[in-house]
Amino acid sequence: MNYCLAIDIAKSKSTFALFNSNVSSIVIEPVDIVHSLENLLSLHSNLIKFGISNISVILESTSTYHLPIVNFFKDRNYQVIVINPLISKEHKRTLRKTKTDKLDCFILADIYFKGDYNKQSSFDNKYEEMQYISRYLITLEHNLVRIKNRFRQLIGLTFPEYGTIFNNNSLFDEINLNFIYHYPHAEIVSNKRIDALTNTLFSYYNRHYNYYANKAKFIKSMASNSLTSVSTDSIVCNQIKELALFIISEQKHLVDLKQQLIDLCKDDKLFNVCLSFDGISYLTAAYLCAELKDISRFSSYKKLIASCGLDPTIIESGKSINYHGPISKRGNRISRKRLFNIIVNIVTVYSKHHIDNEFVIYYRKKRSEGKHHYAAIIACSTKLLRKIFIDLTTLLFVVKPYL
Repeated sequence: MNYCLAIDIAKSKSTFALFNSNVSSIVIEPVDIVHSLENLLSLHSNLIKFGISNISVILESTSTYHLPIVNFFKDRNYQVIVINPLISKEHKRTLRKTKTDKLDCFILADIYFKGDYNKQSSFDNKYEEMQYISRYLITLEHNLVRIKNRFRQLIGLTFPEYGTIFNNNSLFDEINLNFIYHYPHAEIVSNKRIDALTNTLFSYYNRHYNYYANKAKFIKSMASNSLTSVSTDSIVCNQIKELALFIISEQKHLVDLKQQLIDLCKDDKLFNVCLSFDGISYLTAAYLCAELKDISRFSSYKKLIASCGLDPTIIESGKSINYHGPISKRGNRISRKRLFNIIVNIVTVYSKHHIDNEFVIYYRKKRSEGKHHYAAIIACSTKLLRKIFIDLTTLLFVVKPYL
């Protein structure tokens, strides 16, 4: 007999239901089980008591919440099927806006018995580690942007001219942040001798002493005419000092994480293929490896493009058919954003320096056809994915002629 254990995953608990042969033959009614090792072991023991051995487990991919459940059943030799939530959403055949965990179990079981699913690919642990670092970097970078914006607001209260003295490109350099840490307020700068200010700058970066002496004079002259909003004993000054140290620490941490990601990716064939394209750096190639993972799992470049949500939607109604609708945006949004940024940087930099590049030429071609800027960028992104897929497939075919 063919048994199916359907699981509707939630954050701290899930709904389990066991079916035999079809959704009409239910062995265990849907029951909520809190996520804990003891509860899952109890469920496992009950299944063994039933004398059931050939059980397939089916569940949706739900952020990271499904991973402990998947690992638990895989470790106990269950066949685990993880499907895209879009499959179960499209499988729902009802006009009523009804969604319950119990109903979702029946939908999952029905999908399994009809075989109307594609299993999500499982990857080596290396790819999972790469993606964890990539996603963590995104989180840290977003948080750091907020911290930097707050830092700018605070120095606008104590020494607004810092924004002019250290422009946006250099304000968050370590040497400048260390200087602001020691002198967070214009009045503190005004009360310091020029040689003391110079020594502070010189001690953090071994550049020509006269350069920093001139810079210290300029900073002191700006401080004497600065219009501040708070006094030197304000809590704002302490916050500026704390944020300066935090930004320095986080920026170093980001550099270390990026290097760690590159080190993980550098032996991957996709990494070397990405580096073969002009305009893609080591870090950018590592980001693509972390998000695209093993693209040899795709049988065609069209599936790779669809996995990033860059495939065009097809809209047909009566005699009206649009094969070139907007992109679906149903795939990996982070890989889509990475590709978008890559093309934007390539087009911007190469156009600025009047250097011809295959993607710049393709971008201009699409623009000449009347395409919007964003549509042209998306077209270049799909072109990049096609070339990456073809180059990697060719490389693998040469290495493994019977692949």
